[in-house]
Amino acid sequence: MSFNDEQTEESNRAFNEALKHIFELQESSDIQIVRKEGELLFLIKQESRRPVKYYMNKSGMSARWFNEILKLLIASDLVIQEQCSEDSRRKLLR
Repeated sequence: MSFNDEQTEESNRAFNEALKHIFELQESSDIQIVRKEGELLFLIKQESRRPVKYYMNKSGMSARWFNEILKLLIASDLVIQEQCSEDSRRKLLR
């Protein structure tokens, strides 16, 4: 692993840790700090390569809003949707 890879990985870890603290603050104070788009993106990036339904259930959003937000994230190339190698009907997100 090169220095830049280590630096990027450390930066990602620090960013994720900061986001965790923001979400904890949001939950404890009932103040909406992060938009639903950010919450879903964070969930997908934290637990990558899971089925779409997993994220829908874990997000707590209605199916309609979940799908609208997911379309936006995919269109902006922040999330990638791929087929499961074991079951072609399942779509995985990363």
